[in-house]
Order: sequence, then C-alpha cells, then structure tokens
Amino acid sequence: MTELLLTALWRQAALFSLAVLLLAALRPLLRRLGAGALYAGWLLLPAVLLTPALPRPATEPLRVVLAAAGTTVQTAAPVLPMPTASKAALWLALWLVGAAAVLLVQARRQRRLSRLGTRLPAGSSPALVGLLRPRVALPSDFEQRFTPPQRALILAHENVHRERLDNLWNLLACGLTALHWWNPLAWWAAQRFRADQELACDAAVLAAHPSSRTDYAQALLAAHDLHHLGAPLASRWGTSHPLVERIAMLKAARPMSRTGTSALGAVLLAAAGLAYATQAEAPATEARKVELKMDISYRSGHSGASQTLTSKPTVRIPLGGRATVMLSGAPDKPSPEQLAITISAQDLGDDRIELRTEVSKGDPLTVVSRPRLITRNGVKALIEQGRDDPVASEHLSLAITPTLLAATSP
Repeated sequence: MTELLLTALWRQAALFSLAVLLLAALRPLLRRLGAGALYAGWLLLPAVLLTPALPRPATEPLRVVLAAAGTTVQTAAPVLPMPTASKAALWLALWLVGAAAVLLVQARRQRRLSRLGTRLPAGSSPALVGLLRPRVALPSDFEQRFTPPQRALILAHENVHRERLDNLWNLLACGLTALHWWNPLAWWAAQRFRADQELACDAAVLAAHPSSRTDYAQALLAAHDLHHLGAPLASRWGTSHPLVERIAMLKAARPMSRTGTSALGAVLLAAAGLAYATQAEAPATEARKVELKMDISYRSGHSGASQTLTSKPTVRIPLGGRATVMLSGAPDKPSPEQLAITISAQDLGDDRIELRTEVSKGDPLTVVSRPRLITRNGVKALIEQGRDDPVASEHLSLAITPTLLAATSP
C-alpha cells in the first residue's frame, strides 16, 4: 500500500511538472490573447493532473502517431526515479510531513486574517476573505488612502473575485503547492497564478469601466506599499506582482473575443491531449519471483522406534505468494502423521529476504509453530525445532536457500 501511494504521488509530481513547463512555454501566446487568457490557462494544470483517470485506448495514441510517421517507440514516457522498496515508507512519511507543515503554516495565516474581521489594520491591502461566504475586508485607512472613484474601482475588483469564485481556486492552488512542497516549480506556479489572477481581475474591471484607466492606475500606485498578510484564501488588491508590469498590462486590458476564446480552448485542449498521449502505460511485467531450495528432515518417535522423513524440493513462487510442502500425506489423502510446511518470502530491499513459515501437523492439520527469519539473497537459512521426550520425541530441520529471480516481460 505504501509503495502504491508513493508511486501515485511520483506520477502526479511528474504530471504537475509537465503541466507547469507547458504553461511556461505557452505564456507568450496566452499573453497575446490577454490577461484573461493567462488566468484561464491555469485550467491546464488540473486537467493534466486528471488525465490518469481517463480510460486508456487499446492502442496508445502516441504509438499510433509515431507508427503513421514511420517511427517506432518501444517504451513509455520517462518517469521520475523511484526510491527503493525498503525506503518507500520513509520517503512517503517525509513527503506527507512536509505537506502537513506547509498546510499548517497556511492555516495559521488564514486564521490570523479571519480573526481581524472586515476591518484590517492600516496599511493592509483590501481583500476578499473567506471561502463559502467571502466578505470584503478593508483597512482602517481605506478612505484616507484612496479617492471615491478609486474606492469604487477597488470594490469592483473584489467583486470580480467573488463572482469568479477565486478563493475556491486559491484553495486548490494552496493544496497543490502543499502537496508538491519540495518542487520549485510549485512555488513559481503559485506566485504566477496569483499574479495572473489579479491581472485578469484588472482586465475585467477595466472592460466594464473603460474610461477609468487613470483612476485605476493611480489606485495601484497608492497601494504599492500595502501588506497582503499572506492568507491563502484571500483575493487581495495589492500583490507582489511587479507594479510596472501590472500597470503596463492596463494598456492592453480588453475582454476576450470569441476568436480568442476559441484559440485558448484549442491551445489548452492540445496541451492536455499531448500530456495524455505521452502517458503510455509501461509494458506489464510478470510479478517478480523467488526460488526456494529446501532441505527438510523430520524425525519423530522414540529411541526404540523412530522414523525420519526427508525431502529436497525446489519451488518458485511470486514474492508474497505461498507454497506448501507436505510430508507423509497429501491434500487428497490426509493421514494422522502428516506434516505440512507453508512458506512465503518478501523482498526487504538491500538484498535482504524475509521468510515466513507455518508448520502444521495431524489430521486435520493444526498449526504448531510459525517461525520467521531474515536472510540474504542466495544465503542458506536454517530453522530447527523439536522436543526431546523419552516417549515421543521429534525434531524438524528446515534449510532454505532463497534466490531472487529477475522480472520478465510477458
């Protein structure tokens, strides 16, 4: 379970990095379509992360395209290196502890802002605070710092945040940043996402108030030194976005045309399709097996009349599977003297193998012991048990040499 979860996280990390790099490459094109396109372009990120949930066709799309072009491909797209199985739990714990730490810091910042209510300290940025019922919080010097036309534009800006449910998107961005806390691309993406969010709101407000560019620019200048308090679920007026760039974008602020919207949809669909097509499933491999060479000796009875049963079987089983060897009996022909030994093996990594055995006797079979030991690949391990009794003594000697076999493709 641990390895499966870690594998899923690594796959999401690879897709996350791919989506962010695609968005970085597409930024010049999206910028030409306007600030709204820059913000809407971030829809590519969750779209790419959800592509593993889509059904896979019988023939992978990338293979079809390459075959049509006269090129062959033998392997799936490269993936990030995986930690060894023995360290999977450690890596998973480190990953989740880091994510929890980031979420804790963000939660404390959000709580600090929420406790201030709708009246913020002087020098704070106006902000839309909250998730389900967001409210506009204003600093105590709001009326002194901004003129009436500027205040109206700022409130219109925050109302656009409300209508677009931007704080819900901020929650998703916060969660993804926390989950990928170790990835520098996640922090770059979070910063650019918030900046593009503000640019898109600027463009929407100016599209509704085209004659207010001067008042809007002056309001931005008046807010250049405001503190934003860093809460994740707050869409604010003042940001860390470079002021010169934000004011420069005001000159090009315009609503997206139908052509631009269609172009944006085509670009995002093509990028998501590319990410989907490159996720060819790795060829299925047969479960790795282990070969167990056993030397079994079982002596029972008393000094005057004892018998010894021996067997030297060799079995091959999948790791985690079970094999049973029976002496003096068979599943279809039980006997009171029968002895059954069930054995399983697990790869612990670092060339170590754990052997678990279960010894059963009688008719019906009753478990009498469950010896367990750890040995190394190719190294003989010995299990001995018994009792010395003048009436009924017994002794079991079980030597096992496990050898890991290489996985093979079907």
